[in-house]
Parts: sequence; structure tokens; C-alpha cells
Amino acid sequence: MQVFLSHHNADKNRVEPIGTFLKERGLTVWLDSWCMTAGDSLIEKIGEGIEASDRLVVCLTPSSVESNWVRKEVATGLVMELAEEKGLGGKFVVPALLVPCKVPIMLRDKLFANFTNKAFSAACEELLAGITDTPPGPKDSTIENRVVRKYNIPSRTARKYTLVIEFATRISPTEGLHVGVDVGSPYTSVLEWFGQPERPEPPLNVGGVFTDSAKRREPPIYARKFSSPGVTSTKSFYLLFEGDFPFNIGELIFLDFYDRTP
Repeated sequence: MQVFLSHHNADKNRVEPIGTFLKERGLTVWLDSWCMTAGDSLIEKIGEGIEASDRLVVCLTPSSVESNWVRKEVATGLVMELAEEKGLGGKFVVPALLVPCKVPIMLRDKLFANFTNKAFSAACEELLAGITDTPPGPKDSTIENRVVRKYNIPSRTARKYTLVIEFATRISPTEGLHVGVDVGSPYTSVLEWFGQPERPEPPLNVGGVFTDSAKRREPPIYARKFSSPGVTSTKSFYLLFEGDFPFNIGELIFLDFYDRTP
């Protein structure tokens, strides 16, 4: 299935991580910065991308709803006509609310993936369910407390690859931490810090004050154990790796100081 991500250029930093998520779930993603090169006809290539796509995700922000694309093509129903021609009906367009804004009238009767009231990963799953037309059904009453997220962010140095791993919890805090990871290739540096969930950008001052701390630094393996502080639903622990080769996470440990599952 091919998905066209319609967005305003000012929102590219918000949209590209969504595209990466969908690609990792096996979808083909059409995003202008990924599918066009210098010299391409903007109108022609975008038109071809939409024609070839099975779903059109309209990323809604204050910038996008004021754009000519949304005001003319989406708001006037031209995209809906294209959906009818493709035999996809109203399911061709899937709205995604990235920033609170006034939703165009033609999209107000549609359920949208809401990125404004939940974690990024949960919103992406909601969008994926809409794209694949897969209702989530009743939620499992058992909720996994531990959460591990990984991010590929731009390097702050001359190194080519940067990987950030976030260790978080949904409900119960941990009593210290015992974390370890095999990142699959030699790293040249490691940074660690505590911060808000789903904020992988390192702060100006990294590090931390750990109690009863011990660490293992043997690239590609890194491990850290300490009795305090712990991780809460509002405070995650981050590891940032930089290196000259792509990272591929292998074995990963996420326990508390007493080697219990949080």
C-alpha cells in the first residue's frame, strides 16, 4: 500500500518521523523530500504521487490549512472526486491533526488521528489503523508498564550515525535502573540524561547524579546500573550513541536496580 503524506513545508520536521514510522510498518510512503530531486516538476510529480497512492494523509496544522493545496483541492472536494474515480470512496483521505487548528469543513465529518492529546507512538498507531482500515477493537486490560523507544536524529558532530534509546514507564515508577544494549556496531561516544518522554534531543547539560552506580562500556555493548534516580511516567532515561556505521539494536535489558521487571 502506498501512502501520500500531504503537508506544508513548514511542518516537514513533524511529518518525516511519521513517514519513517509508516515505512517501518511496511508501507510505501510518498513524501516530496524523499521522492523528488532537483529539476523535477513540482505539480507533475505530486500529481503522479497522488494518483499512484492508495491513501492520502492530510497533515493538519495552522500552516497547512491556510495553504492553497488544502483550501483549493481538499476543501473544495477535488480530492474526494479523485477518490471516487479510484474506487476508494471516502476512505482515500485520512486526516491527521498534528497541531490544534481549524479543520477544513470537508474533513469535519471524518475521524482523524490526533497527535495533540497522546504520545507520538500511540498517535502513529492510530493513524496506521486508519490507513489500513483496521479498528483497534477492545483494549487489553493488561498494560505493559515499560516502554522502549528508539530515534535516529541528526548528529551533533562529524559522526555519520546517531541513535537515541529512551527507557520510559507508563504507570509505575522504577526503583533505580539496570539498562543495557547491544547496538550492533562500535560506537565512538555515549551520552546519557533524564528528560521528558519522547524528547530525544539531548539538553545542553547531559549526565546525571547516580547512586550505587556501575557501568559497562565495551562497544557495541553499553550497560548502566544504579539504585537512584528512577524513571517515572513523566521522566525518561536516555542513551545517545554516535558512530561511523549504522546501528542495529540486538539484545536489550530494561530492569530496575534489583533486576526486577518494572
